[in-house]
Amino acid sequence: MPENYHHLHFEVVGSTNDLCRIECKKKLKPTLITADKQTDGRGRNQKRWESPKGNISFSYGFFCGKPHPALSLLAGLKTTIAIEKIFGKCVKLKWPNDLIYESKKIGGILVETENFEDKFLVVLGIGINLKVTPNEPHWGDLDENLNDEEKKLTFVRKLAWEVSKLENYSDENWQSDWLANCVHMNSKIKIASSNEDLFFQGIDHTGAALLKNTSGKVFAYQESSLSVLNLY
Repeated sequence: MPENYHHLHFEVVGSTNDLCRIECKKKLKPTLITADKQTDGRGRNQKRWESPKGNISFSYGFFCGKPHPALSLLAGLKTTIAIEKIFGKCVKLKWPNDLIYESKKIGGILVETENFEDKFLVVLGIGINLKVTPNEPHWGDLDENLNDEEKKLTFVRKLAWEVSKLENYSDENWQSDWLANCVHMNSKIKIASSNEDLFFQGIDHTGAALLKNTSGKVFAYQESSLSVLNLY
């Protein structure tokens, strides 16, 4: 796994995504930022993400001509591969960006993009709970040793190798791979913009969720997150 990126590790940062964006612009090359602790971690829709010391706070930034429309889903898929390889645990996916283990949320993905000169700057933020005391009933962890620094570094390198493949991604089989890891296929779900019962039917090539109503109509949805009934 060659390291074709600039890697900086910190004991404490505000946000690894924010720092990664700054360093990418300085170095003009792929950049990895990791930290033992974040004080201002965030998730999708500006939700706060708790980042206790010793867990995985990871941001990988790169430049590209046109980002893949389903980067959040793809980053989640790549993360499950790295977790399986290093920790030997089978993590599932909840649309669009949650990592699920033993019916608990143990991590999430935050993708941020911006125009920079004549390219796009993409930052993939990944937070994973190795061992936490949950503040919410749906939070969980991988039940890993927070003090095993060698194993954590091996994982970070494997994860960076996997997500670096997304810089220019063209695999046409990714949808079936993602669906094979989805924890809520055909499950009843709720979205903020509708009061009716809906069922998750899969994803399209852009990563949008395909939802079916009780009349049998299927439509694409990509506005925000969704709630899966009885997941946690």
